[in-house]
Amino acid sequence: MTEPTLTLHSDGLLSKFGFNDGDDPEAWLEYCETNGIDYNEVDFPLVQLVRQYLLPVLDQRVTVYEIETNHNPIRAQTVDGVEVHGQDTVNGEPIELTPEQVTIPMSEVARLAQA
Repeated sequence: MTEPTLTLHSDGLLSKFGFNDGDDPEAWLEYCETNGIDYNEVDFPLVQLVRQYLLPVLDQRVTVYEIETNHNPIRAQTVDGVEVHGQDTVNGEPIELTPEQVTIPMSEVARLAQA
């Protein structure tokens, strides 16, 4: 059987509503239920996952900022030195981050959440 994974989409950095609007992904909640993890007792480690797994593989130089909010808590501040502050366009042109996504083993997500 293949291990479940979590996919983070790069464009999540470009929106207030990115990364499932900051809500725990359904796949994470299902993994927790299946594996006896009380997701009410652990925080989904979105910021750490973005910093550890997504940012290092991006082809662009992306700086981020964190924000206390009900929405996406980690957003792009600059892309290749251009200020974007969580916007998905610059001068009317769409910002494209590559690769489009990164996949993380769910066991690693759980390890970070429980650390």
